[in-house]
Amino acid sequence: MGEKAKVKEIARLYSKVWQLPSFRGIVLRLGLSVIAVSTVLSLLKTISLLGWNALTAFVEYALLFGVPTSVGVGLLYLIIREPGAPLDLRRTVGSVLFAVIFWFVMAVLGGVVDTLVGIAYFEARFILLGMGMAYFALSFLITGLSERHPLRNFLGSLMPPLTLLVSWIPLTWQGAFVPQLPQSGLAMMTIMVIVDALAVNYIFSAVSRPFERDLGISGPGLLRAFGHAYLVDNPIPFERMMTRIAVEQDVPIEVLVVRSGDEIVAVAVTLYVHPGPFRDIGSSALPSVIINHIEEKYGAIGLVFHGTCTHHQNLTSKDDFPRVLAEIDRLIANAETHSEVGGPVWSDEGKFKVWTIFSGDDVLAITTSYPHFTDDISLEVGKQAAALVRQRVPSIRGVCIVDAHNCIGEDAVSVMPGDPDAEEYVASVASAVFGAVNAPRRPVEVGVYRLTDHGLTITDGIGPGGIAAFIIKSAGNESVVVVVDGNNAEPGYRDRVVGLLKGQGFANVEMVTTDTHIVNAVSLSHKGYPPVGRERPDDVLDAIGIAVTKARESIRPASIGLEFGEVRGVKTFGERGFDTLTLDVAEAASIAKRTGLGLAGGTALLLILLSLLL
Repeated sequence: MGEKAKVKEIARLYSKVWQLPSFRGIVLRLGLSVIAVSTVLSLLKTISLLGWNALTAFVEYALLFGVPTSVGVGLLYLIIREPGAPLDLRRTVGSVLFAVIFWFVMAVLGGVVDTLVGIAYFEARFILLGMGMAYFALSFLITGLSERHPLRNFLGSLMPPLTLLVSWIPLTWQGAFVPQLPQSGLAMMTIMVIVDALAVNYIFSAVSRPFERDLGISGPGLLRAFGHAYLVDNPIPFERMMTRIAVEQDVPIEVLVVRSGDEIVAVAVTLYVHPGPFRDIGSSALPSVIINHIEEKYGAIGLVFHGTCTHHQNLTSKDDFPRVLAEIDRLIANAETHSEVGGPVWSDEGKFKVWTIFSGDDVLAITTSYPHFTDDISLEVGKQAAALVRQRVPSIRGVCIVDAHNCIGEDAVSVMPGDPDAEEYVASVASAVFGAVNAPRRPVEVGVYRLTDHGLTITDGIGPGGIAAFIIKSAGNESVVVVVDGNNAEPGYRDRVVGLLKGQGFANVEMVTTDTHIVNAVSLSHKGYPPVGRERPDDVLDAIGIAVTKARESIRPASIGLEFGEVRGVKTFGERGFDTLTLDVAEAASIAKRTGLGLAGGTALLLILLSLLL
């Protein structure tokens, strides 16, 4: 399994751990668990004591197990709570529910052994042993998510064991059924807590080493920052941490401006800032921010194309958004439009297919690998393709390359420099432009419409930018590019879109996505993200049909122009923030699996020995 696949597996595991029921559901499960273990132990005790009062036995056990899981949990939360933190009351009680499973199982096991053997020895010690195991699990979960000082987390996690001892002592004196607290019980519990705390601290220290070594950041700190972003939709801690390891990059940006007379009708931005990494973190929402900016400032339809870029070009925070928007404004102001346009021309170059549209001395190339799976095309590969175009076709000044990003599968990978696919991609773009450069330039009409009132949400794979249609009519032929604010498309879905629109008389059809990662990891119950067309495919297709119909109604004579720029010095993930981080996460996961499981097993064995020997 590759490093990126390992990271995805870790994210899925994280989702499963914190995919909890409602607070009411957790409390109900915890209460029923206390009732169940109390019932079993009281029945065992009455059986062994031949007819003693089962109700009294149940009440005593309910107090023994109920006080730590109510008062103990309440004290725990009072100590570690922090407004707006991921570790809210629901997740705190959920952590306790998971941890006390060990306690309840060991308690019942001890009761069964005592009943079978006919002595009163194992039950009391196994109750302590189970609480020791529960403390280990609880301390691990609390440390992984709480922003509080480690000593405060230690003290908070200590509340369930402490309230167990406090409630057990009077039951030892006054109760008739609950086993007596062993004379060494306090010493046993103290040693267990210390051993557990040391083991948990060692695990987190070991997991943190790769991040400290390579990036100078805390592994547990990164985990907690991720918790803020993933569990409570607060991206700020994660963005701050990523900004600490950011690199500054100069990232290209290009605009296609459509005018009708003096009016700006539409602006399509080819974005080489990658709209990731997920949810509202970094530049994930940048496509919809750009779309809204264009429509609010210019009264024109805003579109965003996905340029050749990877997660290396993720912005670490939204602080650089104003610089991106300012460069877009500058390019719009400087763009020269042309009333005669060449294309679009379709070129099938093998794995990669290319649409070319010529305006003045510039060319727009829209590329797709459909039906082959492809993730991103790296920025460097895109630059190599543009350079080869200018080398082979000296009359071309500017080369704008769009990655349609419209076919994804589990085995899809990004095209990086040096890959065989990279060489083919570069050659395909250059060959397509070379073959189409002499296409006749003709007057064009353009129709554009963006649909937002479609009833689709990010859980359906559709971002706030909605679904847009961009129609070019030339020499009586209509071509349409459907732009969906989503992250790639379900295999085969492009064919459905093409089939629908060619059936409506369009000569050329392409579907592109913005690659917005605002649709990624939208909920703990959702696996990864839904590519366009996976969820509610018929509804998405209906929305596309509406957008295209509306765009057709708005067709008018127009001029088109491209303008090329660069956003300088923006803070991005870079290779250090993405590749190194990905490798470190995979390494930390291996350390956690190896060290954590080994240490947890060793700690459990030591606790068993302590419970039997002291």
